[in-house]
Amino acid sequence: MKTLISCLPFAASLFVSAAYAACEMPALVAAIPDGAQAAEEDLLAAQVEIQAYVAAMDVYIACQNEEMSESGDNASADYLFLMTSRIASARAEVDQVASDFNDQVNAFRAARQAAPSIR
Repeated sequence: MKTLISCLPFAASLFVSAAYAACEMPALVAAIPDGAQAAEEDLLAAQVEIQAYVAAMDVYIACQNEEMSESGDNASADYLFLMTSRIASARAEVDQVASDFNDQVNAFRAARQAAPSIR
């Protein structure tokens, strides 16, 4: 019985670790090419990577929302603040990545319009 009781904190920590692992934040997009100098293929490859990142962040945000709602009315104010902060931070990160990519797409278009055409 004594051994069982001493194992309970360890077992509880495994459960908590598994719960947090379920809501693992995806890695940030490695790099967005410089639109003024990048090839179209490079921007298209970045677009695919960003779309996958956004989809993974949507899963992460949904997981955070689910964890928060599962806590029910018993959640502490600190816990709710932490969870809403995580969600807001994730959304802000997605918005920033999308904005940065759009800036590079606009730079790509501007560079192609400004380039002299060879005839």
